[in-house]
Amino acid sequence: MKLGDWIDERTGYRQLVKSFVEATVPGGARFRLRVGHGPRPDARGRRRHRRASLHGVCAECHDGVGQRCIHPAKVPAGWIVRGLHQFGAQALIVLGAVHLVHAIVRGAYRRPREFTYWLGLLLFGLIVAFALTGNPLRWDQRGFWALRVETGIMGTVPVVGTIMQEALLGGSLPGNLTLTRLYAAHAIVLPLVTGLLFAMHVMISRKHGPALETPADAVKVERYFPSQAARDLVVALLVLAVVFVLTWKHHGAPLDAPADPTSDYPARPEWYFLALYEMRKPFPGRLELIATVVLPFLVVGYLIVLPLFDKKADRGVMKRLPVLVPVALFGIGAGVLTGASLKHDAADPEFVKAVAKPKCKPRNRLRLHSRGYLPEGALAMMRNHPETRRVWLYEQHCASCHRMGEMGPPAGEDTAPDLTGFGSASWATRVLMEPDHDSMFGKTAFKGMMPSMTKPPDDPEMAKEFSPMKQEDLNAIVEFLAAQAEGKGEGMPGEKLVRQRCTGCHRFDGKTDDEESLAPELRGWGSVAWILAQIDNPGSGKTYPKGAMDPKLEGTHAGIAEKLSDADRKLLASFVQMQAKNKVK
Repeated sequence: MKLGDWIDERTGYRQLVKSFVEATVPGGARFRLRVGHGPRPDARGRRRHRRASLHGVCAECHDGVGQRCIHPAKVPAGWIVRGLHQFGAQALIVLGAVHLVHAIVRGAYRRPREFTYWLGLLLFGLIVAFALTGNPLRWDQRGFWALRVETGIMGTVPVVGTIMQEALLGGSLPGNLTLTRLYAAHAIVLPLVTGLLFAMHVMISRKHGPALETPADAVKVERYFPSQAARDLVVALLVLAVVFVLTWKHHGAPLDAPADPTSDYPARPEWYFLALYEMRKPFPGRLELIATVVLPFLVVGYLIVLPLFDKKADRGVMKRLPVLVPVALFGIGAGVLTGASLKHDAADPEFVKAVAKPKCKPRNRLRLHSRGYLPEGALAMMRNHPETRRVWLYEQHCASCHRMGEMGPPAGEDTAPDLTGFGSASWATRVLMEPDHDSMFGKTAFKGMMPSMTKPPDDPEMAKEFSPMKQEDLNAIVEFLAAQAEGKGEGMPGEKLVRQRCTGCHRFDGKTDDEESLAPELRGWGSVAWILAQIDNPGSGKTYPKGAMDPKLEGTHAGIAEKLSDADRKLLASFVQMQAKNKVK
């Protein structure tokens, strides 16, 4: 007996291959049929990810943050798995909607395919349920606050809304129980229900075959393999290519800082719920029910009963135009509302800044996670790690007045010198040329105390006696000051010039020609030690003299040493120096 015969006798594989190769396609092979068959490739990807999760990939997670642990430190190429899962899930929503629209336009809901259509509607709802339960599992700021909005909308449904909301969250607010319930629903319950309904959908679809455009199409029959199989493969590969490109571009799935219920993160639902979110705006208070319950109920109800009143013999689109127009209006309305919400948020600089703040660079994010979690959880890990804590320290203690890069108040609303580039040659050059510029000391009590080294003063009499600093002297001083910020500069030509040209007002090694002057010490200017002294006590004499802290000088501030630990003081000082020098990665 040949090996093939031996295997076939025990498995019957030849019959399976024959049924696949000899399957027919009424109406002939075409790409359009792939759209009509629905997004199966992505569904397989979701199953693979679910199996990985259930087999222990997430077993070490704190806070139940499943996807956070699938990274290169735990799983080889884990970022690819996360990216494929995230973007594959979103592709599934898009393809599900396209499949549904295709079925409606083709009249595939008409006799005898009513149940096929209703099962399709139900499956699309389950796809959305997958997204609703899966998105918060990353437990980052975006996922957490999106869940708050989405379950908030759910809670507005009369009678059952609060019950459904608490059943999903495990309480009135998201917490550990929420993650447990969402994970169980996402990885166990929904896959089982979806698998069952999907099998029924495919079984009934195969029983009735594709909805043909005209009776004449029934005459033309082709085998599924290879014509239709090749088309299916092309479409599947195109979808996978798009998902791979998005995964590669974002180095996995986007991930914000850990969820922080006490933060002021601007809550927004995911893009597939933005239309519903935007639709609430014209309906304040109790009228919100119109947007969250009445209108969605009308849309879903219309789609459900569509097969019951569209029974004309002609399947042509023009003949069925009256029943298709409402569907088109639903789609256009959803698109317009989603676009309006995205456009409104994109034009709001405060929203853009607030959303961008908790984002981590992908590689930095993975590096943080690879070092393991603290017993206090992911949020404590992020708050206490130097790379994130130094930003938090700056925002808490400096950013209300000083801008530094993207941090601090909006441009024009800062009230203290811009620290972007502080300690650099360009910063020193500008303060020598334009000390009263708004980005320097123009908005402080020190305005008018330092003359420009290159521009004559406004007073005509003083202007007659003004002579600009020679460019080579200015360059030498700037180079020396920039070197000071690096702990260098000893013996440079600029050191002698500073002693000759600047000590009329400034202190240098603690010496000055004018003890009443409020100008700062220039030895070590811009260095970590200088910044640390400024943080501790600006009037200690190590940076500015005591008189510079006179309460009459509006806007000056006392030191903040008593508010910070020793480690935080040093961390903040080194961060300002590194950020100013653009050394922060």
